[in-house]
Amino acid sequence: MKFLQVFSGRKDAAVPARPEVSLTVAAGFTEDKETRIPKARLCESLRKQLNVVPGSLLKVSREGRVINCRVGVSSKNDENKSLIRLNPRARKLLGAELGNPVTALVNTTPISSSAVPLEVAPAIQGDEQDAEPIVRLSLALRRHLGLTKGDYVNVKNGDAQVPARVEVGARGDHHTARLNPQLRGMLQVEIGDLVEVVPYETLVLLIDTSGSMDEPLGMFTSKMKATREAIHTLIGSKTRSRERDLVGLVSFGEECELLCEPTDDFARLGRHVGTINGCGRTAMFEGLEYTLELLADANGLKRTILLSDGCPTTTGAELVLELAYKAKLMGVVIDTIGVGGKAGKRGKNKKVSYDEVLLKRIASLTGGKFTTVHEVQALEDEFLALSDCKKIPLLTAGNAS
Repeated sequence: MKFLQVFSGRKDAAVPARPEVSLTVAAGFTEDKETRIPKARLCESLRKQLNVVPGSLLKVSREGRVINCRVGVSSKNDENKSLIRLNPRARKLLGAELGNPVTALVNTTPISSSAVPLEVAPAIQGDEQDAEPIVRLSLALRRHLGLTKGDYVNVKNGDAQVPARVEVGARGDHHTARLNPQLRGMLQVEIGDLVEVVPYETLVLLIDTSGSMDEPLGMFTSKMKATREAIHTLIGSKTRSRERDLVGLVSFGEECELLCEPTDDFARLGRHVGTINGCGRTAMFEGLEYTLELLADANGLKRTILLSDGCPTTTGAELVLELAYKAKLMGVVIDTIGVGGKAGKRGKNKKVSYDEVLLKRIASLTGGKFTTVHEVQALEDEFLALSDCKKIPLLTAGNAS
């Protein structure tokens, strides 16, 4: 069963009691003029201050009116200036003119760079008679999000979650989600409000279990023990999020082994984590090949976190890279983590044992992220960050207009 989350907010909602930043309205870019969705362009320093990324949502208010705007990248000349570049749609909804002051609310919830903001549209005739919550999406959106007609999704507004059935949208619904009256009422959203879509994913943890993983990481623990603790941190985050993602576990050492197929039974997954032990060579090729076979029939987003402290020993790096090309064609995003090495004098890292060039290329090619860690806490922090990081390889927030 596939699940999707829709985050929404009301235009007429009261301003939440949380941090805010005062900004001055400036003109948007030329290409934003015809965009129906309210858009706000911010410089990099303001995006960090407001805890938003390009494509995520930002609440902007003026004189008691609050709207959701999709975040975009502003001009480099805007750095160190308190400017927010609003497109005509956003200015109209706020009743704001150029030079007017507005308030931007700091985002206090996890953000996703893969968010696809959509506008709430009227239901199709007959949906009002259905007591079950329904969300209608276009064929293009369903394909990009790995969804089919009849899938059940989670529709979320703040802390409230409402299960809803996915149905077929109307032709031309590329920027809208049609919510039936039952669902709009349960979420307290209106037609014209902006909603944020974050799809469910199947995530496979691909963990190096070669003998070198028993070596120390820091002073008090081994790489293997630190990895097990980091995976438990990720599982805890997935459990709390209630997003119904599927997480699997594959190890590669002397050979690759499926420890747990993708599941939302995180308690069972956690029990398998304790069986990870270091032994033998680094069968990275076999591990990645098997992981792609696991994900071939998966629905929704597909992602792998590949963690290793060594170089592939059963094949050359070129064959592993060929699998990365295959992953790209399959729409699988691979985040890579290189474990080992430690900070030396003047903050420089000592020589590491893993193939940094290979891990960087795998991540770059598939749209993932490469990270190197040499401390236990850094490894836990990275797994925690990656637990909330989802990427849509075909339709990203950056090019969804």
